[in-house]
Amino acid sequence: MFFPSGHIKIYKIGYFNKPKKPYDGSIKKGKYDTMRTNHVKKTVQAAMLAALVFAATYAVKIPSPTNGYVNLGDCFVLASGWLLGPWYGAAAAGIGSALTDLLAGYPYYVPGTLVIKAADAFVAAVIYRSMKKSFKGILAGGIAGELVMVAGYFGFSSLILGKGLSAALSIPGNLVQGAVGITLGILIMQVAKRTNLTERL
Repeated sequence: MFFPSGHIKIYKIGYFNKPKKPYDGSIKKGKYDTMRTNHVKKTVQAAMLAALVFAATYAVKIPSPTNGYVNLGDCFVLASGWLLGPWYGAAAAGIGSALTDLLAGYPYYVPGTLVIKAADAFVAAVIYRSMKKSFKGILAGGIAGELVMVAGYFGFSSLILGKGLSAALSIPGNLVQGAVGITLGILIMQVAKRTNLTERL
């Protein structure tokens, strides 16, 4: 546009008038980087809880009438689900428990244990989260998860291992194991809440 002075006036607008911020050397993390970091973090936590499941299960083994054993590992099976959620918790519970069967001389229980303990933690986690992570959710999830464990081992021993109705002999021991697991699991969660561990996971 020409003006009486004979000069051309150019109006600078928009982006070019914005002051440029000096580069501070930092790199912004994208959504993919954040997801990958969270996945790595959860995987490490699952591995740690799998180790705790293994240690608690392997430490105390009371032989049962169905050539299995009663143990204390269910407290960490449940805690895995409550702390890590259904998927990572199920992985920690199933792998830690199955590894114990493999190393303790019960290889025929490994497939069943892998699925049953994973389902135990999964159910406990889903109910706990659906009840807004309340104490009632812990209790209800623990009971439901352990009932899955009792029914799962009865079905596996009866149908897969061919023990038939004699597999029912394991039910009382598994019920006791479940009750102990729920009680100790609740104590673990109380400690986790008081130390803010549940907020950091």
